[in-house]
Amino acid sequence: MSAFAGLVSFGNDPRPINKSLLINLGRHLDRFGPDGGSEVTASRVGMSYRAFCTTRESRFESQPLLTSHGHMLAWNGRLDNRAELLRQLRNDLPNGPDIATDLDIVMASYLKWGEDCFVRLLGDFSLSLWDERLQLLYLVRDIVGVRTLYFYVDRDHVCWSTHLAPLLEVFRLRPELEEEYIAGHLTRAPEPGLTPYKNVHAVKPAHFVTISSAGHTAERGYWSLYPSSEIRYRTDGQYVEHFLHEFRDAVRCRLRSDGPVFAELSGGLDSSSIVCMADQVLASEGVHAPRLETISQVFDESPTADERKFIRLVEEQRGTLSHYVFEDDHRMLAPLPSDFLIVTPNPVLLALNYLKAIHEAMRDNNARVLLSGQGGDELLGSNYSAYPEVADHLLSFKLLLLHRRLRQWSTALNKPYLQILWTNALVPLLPRRVQTVFKRGPSNTLPPWFSPAFIKRANLRERNLGVKDTFGFRLPSERDQSAGFISMVRGLSLGSRSEQSCLDFTYPYLHRPLVEFLQALPVEQLLRPGENRSLMRRAMRGILPEKVAERKTKGNPEEAIARALMREWTSLRPLLENARVCARGYMDQRDLLAALDRAKHGCEPLSSPLLATICLELWLRAFDESWTVRRTDTPARENVAYETVSSNLSSPVHNGANHKPRAPYTVRA
Repeated sequence: MSAFAGLVSFGNDPRPINKSLLINLGRHLDRFGPDGGSEVTASRVGMSYRAFCTTRESRFESQPLLTSHGHMLAWNGRLDNRAELLRQLRNDLPNGPDIATDLDIVMASYLKWGEDCFVRLLGDFSLSLWDERLQLLYLVRDIVGVRTLYFYVDRDHVCWSTHLAPLLEVFRLRPELEEEYIAGHLTRAPEPGLTPYKNVHAVKPAHFVTISSAGHTAERGYWSLYPSSEIRYRTDGQYVEHFLHEFRDAVRCRLRSDGPVFAELSGGLDSSSIVCMADQVLASEGVHAPRLETISQVFDESPTADERKFIRLVEEQRGTLSHYVFEDDHRMLAPLPSDFLIVTPNPVLLALNYLKAIHEAMRDNNARVLLSGQGGDELLGSNYSAYPEVADHLLSFKLLLLHRRLRQWSTALNKPYLQILWTNALVPLLPRRVQTVFKRGPSNTLPPWFSPAFIKRANLRERNLGVKDTFGFRLPSERDQSAGFISMVRGLSLGSRSEQSCLDFTYPYLHRPLVEFLQALPVEQLLRPGENRSLMRRAMRGILPEKVAERKTKGNPEEAIARALMREWTSLRPLLENARVCARGYMDQRDLLAALDRAKHGCEPLSSPLLATICLELWLRAFDESWTVRRTDTPARENVAYETVSSNLSSPVHNGANHKPRAPYTVRA
């Protein structure tokens, strides 16, 4: 993923942008963009860009782009509907459609359609765009928000970056903890738009933020799932055909790479389907990627987590071995280096060695794009339960159909009819606060070491029920499907992996047309008595190895987590004996240490919340140490974002006077 940052000054008489500060921003982005870049200033705006090229076209881009109109654009993305946009814009591209880059297409789209263009951009992206005519800055993210974008506004200027660290380090901000973010981290995931720092914000997925030269900030969503959309076919075969079309396209566009592409292969349905579909696409559709490699995490000491018997089935079908990452060699929960930069309570920190192993394998193969199966569980009906189908029938008052399906589910699940009626139809229709009384189990239980005062103050019990549908769907199945998508967006938009690596992480199951298709399906296409993931299993027959397509369970990482906690207990115990999470009132010290001691013996059932607590503790320590250092620093001078004295910099910075713009764009009504 490429990286960019920038500044815009406010007021009627803007001061020149501080070029040395802009260069410093670029230096902080260097590790995310090894393919060069530059800084460009014009009028009241300056942008810095560092390239991480993954496609043939991206190697011809010159960013930031400054047009003859004075518009400036920095783009970090991959356009998946290039062909469609090229047809629509062929007369609007300055150098014609044959050599147009994604950058050219995005700028031409904006000049033709204005802010209505953002919904037309299909793919993984974030961008910053300055409109000189409107004196308006746009900060935009795609619908999932895989590519992060943060901003900070004060009375004199706005600054932004694809990564948090440059904003914190370069501008020496005085951060304040955002407790809403912490509450989200400890339950399901923080709300989009939040960061751990109160004065630094994230652009929400599927939104754009506008900031005027007068300093006025506004936010607007440009895309939504629509409750009125539904797909109803006559036969199962038509649903299968449509699914395969969308899924193939989701994989195909992510194989648009000028180097080999890697895919995570766990042996589960999601990752195996992506790999097998990619093989078909590579064999028949002439995509750019020369080949597909797979990488798999394996566990010699944790047999319930190890999936090699299924991984090998895919390897045999492909005739190619996967790159194995052995947990024994790349330990989970291993101590971090003392000088390691911790910017957020990032769960990747606990499995950093796995991410490093991926990075090394891909570097050795000149690969930069990694396909992941995340999102399949949430969108394809993996939860094998009578809910939400029976809840749909109850809410729709289809009592005869409800009775018939309850009997079928009772037989399939070997559970009493009335129990299924209560737990899967009645309880889910109760208000969320009431559901907290009845929903018990590891996934809905708050740990005993969470402070009761913090639980109450942050409303953790209701948060722990999971995200709510925000699109306005009526039926439980529709709301459940929507909530699954939202939960994935919340998790992936944190950018946990990209914070620690410059690889291009991408998620075929979250391809917008596929998401919209799956949301519009009737629930019985996804989930049936005796079969979860019904549509996927039917569609992938003959593509997946038979035993993979038929598997009913998946590997359980709990044993591997328990072993890691046991192994690293001696380093974790001192970490939590004087814990910041307790000093700040989030946790109870005695109960937290008791949980860690239970984990030492493999007896702590709530291992995931314990990992989240450890992540939070690591970040709070880094935050406190950083803030202690900053308080002893010499205060930064005011208005650091602007030039206050004239200077002749030898650094390669362009300004509006001497930067040669690209050929002018034609604006058409």
